[in-house]
Amino acid sequence: MTRIENPAALAGTRFVQRIRRRYAAELDLLPPGLPTETRLLQLTRSLQSRGLTLGAALRVARQLTLERLATLDCSGQADVAQVTGAMTHLAEMALELAYADCYASLKALHGEPRSTTGLPARLLVLGMGKLGARELNVSSDIDLIYIYDQDGDTAGDESAIPGRGRISNQEFFARMVRGMAALLSETTEHGFVFRVDLALRPNGNSGPPALSLGALEEYFHVQGREWERFAWLKSRVLAPMGAVGSPMALQLRAVVLPFVFRRYLDYSVFDALRVLHRQIREHAAKRSAGRPERSNDVKLSRGGIREIEFTVQLLQVVRGGQFPDLRTRPTVSALQRLVQAGLMPPAIAQALTEAYLFLRRVEHRIQYLDDQQTHVLPTDEADLQWIAQTLALPDSGALLR
Repeated sequence: MTRIENPAALAGTRFVQRIRRRYAAELDLLPPGLPTETRLLQLTRSLQSRGLTLGAALRVARQLTLERLATLDCSGQADVAQVTGAMTHLAEMALELAYADCYASLKALHGEPRSTTGLPARLLVLGMGKLGARELNVSSDIDLIYIYDQDGDTAGDESAIPGRGRISNQEFFARMVRGMAALLSETTEHGFVFRVDLALRPNGNSGPPALSLGALEEYFHVQGREWERFAWLKSRVLAPMGAVGSPMALQLRAVVLPFVFRRYLDYSVFDALRVLHRQIREHAAKRSAGRPERSNDVKLSRGGIREIEFTVQLLQVVRGGQFPDLRTRPTVSALQRLVQAGLMPPAIAQALTEAYLFLRRVEHRIQYLDDQQTHVLPTDEADLQWIAQTLALPDSGALLR
């Protein structure tokens, strides 16, 4: 692989230096250029052919992907969309392989999950938030929700030995969820693939790991809250890939759309949105109380990434019922469509776009330092100087301004 000509561009990223030392023999398994889903799959299979388990191969693939993205990003050879797109490809590939592995293992034990009429039942994996919008940062967790189409039981033998045989579809899919989480998020000698967060599912962490489509529809009608409309705005079916665009995926879309986008302008939503916005700011204030170093949080501080996203999503949720073109997931795309719909002046949309992309670039450099899931600017002067340098700024003072 061709390395960048200026080593100083990566001098500040301790994480990249550790990867290069530990995985020197594997670095060239990833072809030059941006990691695509095809290249990442080939990389994972190559690592497995060297004797690594699927879980270990995915973890090493993540390390090599981050090394490549930091190299390209800090040398000006990749923009925000390319970096977040590559991280999304990694997540999609990892979820597809984890899904197939866990499904095959459970099917061998319990048989195929079926509906009460004997038809195969299917589980869908939904990506939420930045994963749904293809905007994953380089040290992001992934927000997932698992939905299955039919209640029923598996086709296993009731007289089988303990631990095998017939179980309910709900239990089968719950075990799949737990198996996939372990495969992706448990920390081993090679780190993890992605931290998995299921808190956005109906009833949060107290809800079942996997929910039937009928139960989801009932939840939206009876208990769905305004903030959940924001979460489901970015939802997207990720796995299995063969189910994208399937009848079940279309059924799911028919349930989600009327929950997120109301046909008529819903004035009652504004109070709920004001409360949500106040909670965002209060959360940021509490995080930085007594910790002044946390006040420079590019995600949560006033005017940060989350406030830009909130502004965009608010207009999408409130007006998306009348303007179907607003039903897009990526933030930059939504800003462009808000202008086209006459809902935001072009100058404001341009300013928000530039601010959003700049803050995302800063966010990535913060995370390149040590692969920490943080959005707070470092206090170490050398780290600040390095971030400024990779953004073509003269010094840390210019970065802070």
